[in-house]
Amino acid sequence: MLDQAIRYGSILAQPEFEGSDTILEVGSGTGGISSFTGDQVVGVDIKFEGRKSENLSVVRASVTALPFRNASFNRVICSDVMEHLPDEARPKALEELVRITGETLFLACPCGQPARRLDSFFFKLYESLKISPPEWMIEHIRMGIPDAESIRSVLKHCSVSFRELPGESWITHFIVTLLISSRLLNNFWRRVFLKNTGRVRKIGRISILTGRAPYRRLWVVSSKKYIYGPSSARKTK
Repeated sequence: MLDQAIRYGSILAQPEFEGSDTILEVGSGTGGISSFTGDQVVGVDIKFEGRKSENLSVVRASVTALPFRNASFNRVICSDVMEHLPDEARPKALEELVRITGETLFLACPCGQPARRLDSFFFKLYESLKISPPEWMIEHIRMGIPDAESIRSVLKHCSVSFRELPGESWITHFIVTLLISSRLLNNFWRRVFLKNTGRVRKIGRISILTGRAPYRRLWVVSSKKYIYGPSSARKTK
């Protein structure tokens, strides 16, 4: 829960997030941002395991083929999904996210060499201790961490404007990975952050550690000029 609070805290802290309309989160699982806000959330994922949040409605689908009309949701979130996709599927996924966004897309994921080095360090540490690495870490290594420039390139191709912000620093991520290593600690952090939007925003801001290389980056994408269909782009205005 601590790692999720940090991940979503930086999104909740953005002024563009304020609103009363339904949120769409792609890659939500059974919780996601719905664990930290009282807003209604539609969650998309390829599978849902465990008990879901009361304010979450689920849709089983892939990020590369979202079953929604153009500009269906004003607030769209996609956090820590890109690194779980094959490299060749990422441009299509980004285009789909832009297509269904009415106002603002919040896109976050681990990026670049700092994230690669840290994931590799923990992966080798697990192996040396003869402990099975968590599934998300195995996928990070197998799929490869995205480069920030590749994401920028696709967003520019989609003719949208965006702000790029640093997320949690690699130092924060290192410490957090150690702090969530036991179920007991996870239960403690759950009690601290569950449905507490204010605390989550604060931990999101604190985690950045200005001046340190970020483990994760956040793109706040808005001002859409084109809507992308299956095979071509067409102007919305």
